[in-house]
Amino acid sequence: MEKLPKPYYHDEDAGITIYHGDCRDILPHLPKVDLVLTDPPYGINKAEWDTSFPSWAIPLCVEKADCTWGRHYKWVIAGYNMNGMTYGAIGFGNWIPAVCAGKVKSKGRDAHSFVVGREPQEDHPDQKPLQFMRFLVNRLSESDDTILDPFMGSGTTLVAAKQLHRKAIGIEIEQRYCAIAVSRLQQGVLPI
Repeated sequence: MEKLPKPYYHDEDAGITIYHGDCRDILPHLPKVDLVLTDPPYGINKAEWDTSFPSWAIPLCVEKADCTWGRHYKWVIAGYNMNGMTYGAIGFGNWIPAVCAGKVKSKGRDAHSFVVGREPQEDHPDQKPLQFMRFLVNRLSESDDTILDPFMGSGTTLVAAKQLHRKAIGIEIEQRYCAIAVSRLQQGVLPI
């Protein structure tokens, strides 16, 4: 087993760390976290890296979710894109998934709807809406929790975690997306 690489980015004050590399190489070296919240490739050919769903990642993610009280909770949760009803004569629903695992708290509602296009889009073909990821981070974690995103992309989960004062670890295999995530994280935190 290889040694954990040096972090690509680390903000000790915010408790945010990014690793550049394949999550299969990095995950074994990380401690357990309170919540795994990620958006893996879904095998829909939206980009060159989206040719198949990484089913191997689910057990790795669940293993990193600290469920010491004995219940691993894992599921795919979807947010409803309200402006997704714009295609064709009658339109279609646009549900955006995210994979979750951890000791999930029971608070608030289970569904969230949002409108895409109100926030800047980074140079990523499938960036999750920050509003949706903020909802999930807030709904599924507490202020002292650590969140792990092993398919970080442009860093939306980490930005949401930072804005909501959670610690977070992100892993991304493409260096250009690591750079985008760092830029987003360095823009500061909006008041909530």
